[in-house]
Amino acid sequence: MKHLEHTLKHIEDELQSLGLWEEEQPPLQDLQSPIPFCYDTLRLPQWLQWVLLPRCHQMILTRDSVPEKSDIHPIAEYYFKEAGINARHLLIRIRRFDELITEWNSPEGRKH
Repeated sequence: MKHLEHTLKHIEDELQSLGLWEEEQPPLQDLQSPIPFCYDTLRLPQWLQWVLLPRCHQMILTRDSVPEKSDIHPIAEYYFKEAGINARHLLIRIRRFDELITEWNSPEGRKH
């Protein structure tokens, strides 16, 4: 879980360095959309900040099981390309997050 914690911190740092970190939380109903990534109510950086990061920190804190898989990188790559944002380092961190979730759920990862 230590690698996951570091990766989450790096994602947070990259969002801040890109000027995508927000001080004010979106309305609660926007955070509860049933659409993946809350794509109908939030921009992807908002979802990362207000949904993914808090859920993952809570998961680590309570030692809950991690999701079976994570596939955030493709949508993030598309989003940032379309938005014209050079998010290369953030995308590296997001890809690492996806990899860590996959590793965690592999038979070898469950042994640790």
